[in-house]
This record gives sequence, structure tokens and C-alpha cells, in this order.
Amino acid sequence: MKTVVAQASSLPLRFFASLLVFAAAAGLAAEKPAPEKGTVENYVQQSKTGSGDERVKTGQFFFPRLQFKCREEVPDKWDIHPVGDQKLRESIKRLTNINILAEPVVVNLDKLDEMCEFPYVFMTSEGDFNLPDKHVENLREYLTRGGFLYADDCVLYQTGDNFYRAFVREMKRVFPDNPMRPIPNDHEIFKIFFKLNRIPFLQGKNDPPMGLFDKKTGRLLAMVTSGDLHCGWVGFGNLNKDECRRSIEMGVNIVVYCLTH
Repeated sequence: MKTVVAQASSLPLRFFASLLVFAAAAGLAAEKPAPEKGTVENYVQQSKTGSGDERVKTGQFFFPRLQFKCREEVPDKWDIHPVGDQKLRESIKRLTNINILAEPVVVNLDKLDEMCEFPYVFMTSEGDFNLPDKHVENLREYLTRGGFLYADDCVLYQTGDNFYRAFVREMKRVFPDNPMRPIPNDHEIFKIFFKLNRIPFLQGKNDPPMGLFDKKTGRLLAMVTSGDLHCGWVGFGNLNKDECRRSIEMGVNIVVYCLTH
């Protein structure tokens, strides 16, 4: 009888010991430092993953973010606010029949073949940047093969357009004989899915959207905006709600244009 009592009384001890081990492990996990800004780990950790959509695994469309370096130290690097990418992906899935996947993807210009697996790449940051010569060559090859690059200025301290101006300048290095030009408001990209009569503007400088056009076909190969559409995708409370909605619509238009041209 005493043996039975001893065995029974040992159960709570093992239970509480397990709780202590679990609590200690949780404490260690909580103390793990957050990934550093500007790293793939930071972008992936901040991305909200999907719920395991069981769609047919053909015709999949990913929404990759381009990793690159700015010349100066800026608060918002290439990996800023991945939730904006996720919210646009969710809108594209809800509003269209595009088989877009929720998983975050990061590409860089060191790995051309890997980048060329994706027809669309998104790029954003606050700061000025210079592409290494090899990256200039690889970006030229990516766009020549049919890839599409959309770039949006994250807006330095809510006023500047450093990234926008740097992008236009660097694209002159990519295609010296084919500089970027303003995209007119009657261009197909503004009406291919949603009907818009201008580029949305959230904050910063209201520069015209600039496009790199294929000299033979007129197809847009790359596009840059200065008004922080990406923050509109995030939906920050200090921004105009109507413009946030339009920024989502423009984001959908850009992806639909990419996939149909």
C-alpha cells in the first residue's frame, strides 16, 4: 500500500518538473535576439505565412523581394514591412484567380538563374544605392529574358525620394541607350484590372511613375514610384484610406500586367 502511495505521489512531481523544463525552454526562446535588420531572416520572421492553401501546384506565382544594399545607413532597409507584401498577396488571391502563394521569397542579383525563376520581383528601401557592375549585368539579363521589376520608394523620413532617384539613375547603367520615361496616365497598366486615372500617392514626393520600355515591343520591363505605395499596402493609420485602397488596386494591376505581357 505504501508503495502504491509513493508511486501516485511521484506523478505530480514529474508533472511540475516537466513544467519547469518547459518554462526554462520558453524562457530561452524568449531571450533569443531578434534578427538584424537587412537580413533574410528578419524579412522571413516578420512575414505572415499563409494557412497552407491546397491549390493545384501548377501555375504558381510567387512575390519575391529583392535583397540589396544602400550606400548610406537608413532606418528602413530592403526588408522593411514584409506585412505589406503579404497583404497585397492576400488581396491578389481574393480579387483574382492568380494562384499566388503566401510564402515569403527573397532573391538577389548574385544568383541570376535563381532570380530568373520568378517573372516578377519587388524592390523597396529608403536610401540611395549603387549596383555593383556584376549586378548591373545580371539585372540587364533578367529584364531581357522577360522579367519584371517593380520598385517603390519607402520615403526617407517621410519627405525624400532618394531611392526613387537612385533607381532611375542605376537603370541608365543597366540600359544606357534606353533611359526610363514617365508612364502616362492613360497607359494600360492603370486600367488592366482596376480602373485608375493616376498613380496613387501616400507620402513623400509626388514624382511621376517612371518606366523602362522595351524599344521593340513597348512592353514595360521595370517601373518605379516615389509615393510609397508599399506603406499603403501595409495600411498605416496615418495614411489616407482611399489612397491605401488605390495602392492595393495599383499593386494588383502591376502584377496582372506583368503576367499578361
